[in-house]
Amino acid sequence: MLLMDEPFSAVDPVVRERLQSEFLRLQQAVRKTIVFVTHDIEEAVRIGDRIAVMSVGGHVEQYATPAELLGRPANAFVADFVGADRGLKRLAVTGIDAADLEQPPVVRLAQTMAEARAALERSGARWAVVLDDLGNLHGWLSAERASGPGTVGTAARRMDAWVPADSSLKTAFSTMLQMEAGWVAVLDGDRFLGVLTPESLHAALRRSVEGSAPEVAGATRA
Repeated sequence: MLLMDEPFSAVDPVVRERLQSEFLRLQQAVRKTIVFVTHDIEEAVRIGDRIAVMSVGGHVEQYATPAELLGRPANAFVADFVGADRGLKRLAVTGIDAADLEQPPVVRLAQTMAEARAALERSGARWAVVLDDLGNLHGWLSAERASGPGTVGTAARRMDAWVPADSSLKTAFSTMLQMEAGWVAVLDGDRFLGVLTPESLHAALRRSVEGSAPEVAGATRA
């Protein structure tokens, strides 16, 4: 067991983030049990798989996973400690689950506009994901642009709002905001899996808390 007492507290934010990343890399390699003491809840959430929030006198107010701690604070002390923006913090510790992805209609670059319109009408959607001949993400096509003759490739728009499947909800949400997009595609390598929208992202965040409760109850009893 290794004890680290606020090891990164005296460095600037840029160096601190690099040290945290290196710490996580080393932890995966050496697989040591580490008790990491910090007053920074964001640091605790990023590097810890279990967090103990302690009040004056060494009293443990809550011991839980990061997702459970942020989603279900045990009392007012814990809620105040993790902060009013705990919902945003929770995005960083929640991964993307395939069950949370929406499946919009999919069309190919070589398909005709008539085929694209038919696909949109069948699903009642206002837009479709466009894949290239290899099945890789190319962009999207709105119902308004799917008019007239020609192929999907002549009217499709490029889509750069995508994230790998192993990303966190925070990464997906940040990409959505940065690209000013209404959705973000999720890819497994080059394979298109589905999309996250603001609605599905919110639903995924709620399910993450509900799903973590049984695991935390067992950890607390231990």
